[in-house]
Amino acid sequence: MRVVLAGAGMSPSQVEAVMGMSTGLREGFVPEQPRTPVTTTDTTLEAWARTELRPAFQTAG
Repeated sequence: MRVVLAGAGMSPSQVEAVMGMSTGLREGFVPEQPRTPVTTTDTTLEAWARTELRPAFQTAG
């Protein structure tokens, strides 16, 4: 997986960050702050990207 990520253009530190996250999830990672109705929003990734990310790219061009 490291070779694939590096081949996709990730830096060594990015590769290690992704590997660390995936390893943690595979090995029973327990978040420091569990998700609850108080800490979770109903905003979808698509909605966030449309309202926050898309405008940032439109003004950058």
